[in-house]
Order: sequence, then structure tokens, then C-alpha cells
Amino acid sequence: VLGWFPHPARGDEMSDDVIWHCIRHNHCSFMAKIETGIFCRNPYNATGICNRSSCPLANSRYATIRDHDGVFYLYMKTAERAHLPKKLWERVKLPRNYEKAMEIINKHLEFWPKLLVHKIKQRLTKMTQYRIRMRRLQLKVREKIMTVPRKKTQRDLRRLDKAEKAAQLDKVIFSDKLYHFTIIHCHVLTSSFYRSEY
Repeated sequence: VLGWFPHPARGDEMSDDVIWHCIRHNHCSFMAKIETGIFCRNPYNATGICNRSSCPLANSRYATIRDHDGVFYLYMKTAERAHLPKKLWERVKLPRNYEKAMEIINKHLEFWPKLLVHKIKQRLTKMTQYRIRMRRLQLKVREKIMTVPRKKTQRDLRRLDKAEKAAQLDKVIFSDKLYHFTIIHCHVLTSSFYRSEY
């Protein structure tokens, strides 16, 4: 025997453990630590929780469901495609019918870990429920709330204030001119009256 070669599955498990150790203890871009717990922002994460079994980076065999414009897809990642980053995730379109989608999941993930399959089914159920809720909200007739930019409202208020000041100024000028006109007119009338008398 020239050398010892580890079992491929064990080798993948070892590399997964190394990746998880680096991600967990050093740095992960997808990790979000808040008071309630540690969450994962990776779009391929099936649960949204940052732990060893849910991490799509630290598991060479992983599956999840994603939504693309209202269409659900089952994504599957295997160790055999690890050397092909472009083809790493196999994508299967799921039908809109819930029972048929469950059948496809059972067929494609027949020999996968039961816990992962259960998580994916839970995710499908949750996503189907929020799709139904979204459809109900769209059908419901209600007032549409529109946001107005604060700068625009402030600019409109300033313009209104300037217009009011200009209107007041015009009124003052008009009343002043009217006053001067009446004084001059009265003066002309009185002077012409006195001229006619003398």
C-alpha cells in the first residue's frame, strides 16, 4: 500500500468540520448576532438559524427551497459537484399544488437525512402559507399608503409661504396705490372746483 486515503464521505465530513470551525469562530459574512439568538442571512439556509446542521456552507450535502417570482424551486447540493461552482446547486421546479410538491421532495430526497427533509417540508409549508396570505391581501380592497418624501413636502411648504408673502405684498402695494390715487384724484377735484369758483 503506497499511502492511506481516507473514505470520501469521511473526507467531506472533515472538510465540512474545518469550514464550520472557521465560520463559527473566526468570521462569517452571513452571521447576524442579536439578543434573541444567532441567525443566518444566507439565501440558501433552510431555517435561518446559524448552526452546524443548518449551514449551507459547512454541509457538502444540503438542500433548501427558494422562491423566484412566486415559483418555488428545490435546490440540492452534493459533494460530487463541489468542484463545479457553477453547477453546485441542482434546481428542480416545484408545482403550485402542495401535495404534488411534497411528492417531488420525497422522490428527490429519498435517501437524505430525515431531519433535513423534515426542515425542507416545514419550509415549503411556511412558504405556501405566506403565498396564500399575499394573494388574499392583494385581492382585498383597501387604501394604498403612499410615502411622500420629506424634502418635497418641505419644499412645497416653503413655496406656499413665499406665495402667501408675495400675495400680501401685492395687496399692500395695491392698497397703497389706491390710497395715493384717491388722494390725487380728490386733490385734482378740489383744485378744479376752486378754480371754477374764482
